[in-house]
Amino acid sequence: MKLIERSPFGAQGSTIPFFDRIRGIWKFGLSWDRDMQAQHLLIKQLDNLLDNSYTLISNVPVPGFSIPVPLVLVSKTGVYTFCASAHMGIFSYKNEQWYQLDEQKEQYRPSRPNIVRRTAIMSRAIIEYLKKKGIYVDEREPVLYFSNPGVHIDVDESQVNLVLSDGLNRLVASLAGEAVTLDEMELQRITDILIKSASKSITKEQELPSRSSLSGSVGIGDFRLQAWQWLILFVLAIFMLITVIITAVIILNTT
Repeated sequence: MKLIERSPFGAQGSTIPFFDRIRGIWKFGLSWDRDMQAQHLLIKQLDNLLDNSYTLISNVPVPGFSIPVPLVLVSKTGVYTFCASAHMGIFSYKNEQWYQLDEQKEQYRPSRPNIVRRTAIMSRAIIEYLKKKGIYVDEREPVLYFSNPGVHIDVDESQVNLVLSDGLNRLVASLAGEAVTLDEMELQRITDILIKSASKSITKEQELPSRSSLSGSVGIGDFRLQAWQWLILFVLAIFMLITVIITAVIILNTT
């Protein structure tokens, strides 16, 4: 399998440097580091199962998305979107809603983000992006891979293939059995488009984000941060204040 890495934070298959890890968590959220580890594991397993007729492109930026599409597999049988999750526990997916079992209360509660829906949206975004570039391919069933063996999912019907840690071999076998739909020239063109894609930053002239998109952020004007980012800043400020006080006390005691 050919791997093309597009992540700005470290290299796939190697340990992400400390400051790159901090930058990634700050930009994409607290679960980013764990999900990246799950993504590394998925890449390693796919590399052992797929031959060089497959090209895997990681962290593909797409216009309109604040986070890159984790993995896009380009093959002669089609284009597939893969997402990897480090979640563990018991889950349920019903009526397009994603739930996790609260074992203490013995009841399911909504789990956010809805990673199944997000995977489906990312898959559609890749297909629509290729369409805008003049490439028309059928949308293949996207894949959401769970790296942790301690996962159980109760699902009736899903537009996303939910693959547990022990199900990757069966998935790859099914991919190999599908009909060939793309020739070498089309494969190369799709790959070239995806390795040159870029997310589109929002300018002041563009339509402002909706109220719902801002509901998770707090701030004034353009300076807005998520609640957990404010918490980190608060903890850092307290730490700096304590450091200053301790330093002042030491200086006064030595004079």
